[in-house]
Amino acid sequence: MPPHRRIFPPHEPTPTQAHAQEINKSRKESRSILTAPVSAEQLCFPLAEQAALLLRQTEGRKEELVALITSAEPWRLDASNWMRLNRDAWGIGSGLHQRLDVSHNDDRCRVRNANAMLVLGMMLRLSNSLFMQWRGYQRRPGHVTTTDFQAALSEDHHRPALRLALSKYPNLKRLS
Repeated sequence: MPPHRRIFPPHEPTPTQAHAQEINKSRKESRSILTAPVSAEQLCFPLAEQAALLLRQTEGRKEELVALITSAEPWRLDASNWMRLNRDAWGIGSGLHQRLDVSHNDDRCRVRNANAMLVLGMMLRLSNSLFMQWRGYQRRPGHVTTTDFQAALSEDHHRPALRLALSKYPNLKRLS
């Protein structure tokens, strides 16, 4: 009797199915996607052209099944590329958003006024941009955090921060 062959995920990617295995943070991770063309009327979702089910299986964690919708037609976005783009989107979450959440306590923010949120969001992103520039001047850039940057600005009664903000020619190198 021939060995049992799995139907999903396919062994070779097709325009509507794909599978990937990789090591993510020292854990084995398997991701499979199954896509199908849809209409906006079928899903009651404006501009929907395609839907997918993405199955994430990570060693030591529960399986995660995610439904996805896109306005990209199937001929423009096949299953392999959609899975890759979905994976790349996580880079945003672990970059800027992680810094906003952890270092700036963004999740605990109680600002509710729309204008205040806009200004606060711009200032936090400016702070992150300054941090990334300052980080490049450090001996071991991979080992410094946003909190280290905030501490450097706070030294000597916030003089470095004031010097940076009020200087005609601001320089982040002098903070190092």
